Amino acid sequence: MLKKTFRKVAVLMGGDSPEAAVSRMSGKAVLEALRSRGYEAIPVEAGPDLFHTLLRTSPDVCFLATHGGHGENGALQGCLEVLGIPYTGSGVLGSALGMSKSASRALFRQGGLDVPETVAIESGERLTPDKIPFPLPFMVKPESAGSSIGVTRVDHFSDLPQALLEAEKHSSRILVEPFLPGREVQSAILDGRYLGAIEIVPDSSEPFYTYASKYQKGKSRHIFPAPLTSDVASRLEEATLRAFGLLELRGVARMDTLVLPDGRVVVLEMNTLPGLTETSLVPEIARGCGLSFEDLVETILSSARLDTPAPTPVC
Repeated sequence: MLKKTFRKVAVLMGGDSPEAAVSRMSGKAVLEALRSRGYEAIPVEAGPDLFHTLLRTSPDVCFLATHGGHGENGALQGCLEVLGIPYTGSGVLGSALGMSKSASRALFRQGGLDVPETVAIESGERLTPDKIPFPLPFMVKPESAGSSIGVTRVDHFSDLPQALLEAEKHSSRILVEPFLPGREVQSAILDGRYLGAIEIVPDSSEPFYTYASKYQKGKSRHIFPAPLTSDVASRLEEATLRAFGLLELRGVARMDTLVLPDGRVVVLEMNTLPGLTETSLVPEIARGCGLSFEDLVETILSSARLDTPAPTPVC
């Protein structure tokens, strides 16, 4: 049924994001998986010529392997809504909310979830230590970026200006939050079904779960299922499902959390287009649930749709 409905699949990847290289790795893996299942899958660069490319190739559906930037913040989703081409992942609103840490955390807080205390400033705004209500160390990060790009751990006030400049390269708004000494645990959800959680233990040479920890083999150790008490595991599952609903997401998503020594589950962010590379966490969680990469990709494809169905032509 799926192959008949979605015969020609455009796999969108790359684009203008700092995560474009990772996106192309995800796209290549998705292409291979779809072709192995008999789909006519074609690679499409999500660049300035995207509109013309899609009009020329006329795909039945777009599989979004884009990460960050316009590929994940709702802009690309809006483009596909205009073209009337169904796409995988969340819609315009959910994508925009998921990409904005400030907006999503505000909703999470209102929904009863635990999020980090945060100071937000605009690009170029001066931030002095007296405006930060929590002690060192800090985490400084772009408000709208992923893969730990532009993120710096600050252990001394003298390092704060440089950390702000680094984050400013990737977002017009910058977040400063306390460094929380917790366990890196990430959970996955697929079409509203909770798949489970995995713990990441970064290499001791890394100051936190950095870009290198995520994409270089041997830079982190993954433990699935995450070794959590039944109470913490239950709270994490509930938090994941609630966050997914609060942002009005669909398809597959991954939630990044810290589990603190007292058992608190602190939600950092929800990733609406998680990585699908060989070192990515969602495929690893899916494998642990008995779902092959090809099955995962095909399930994601099956949820593709438009926020607003394309109008029926008037004869």
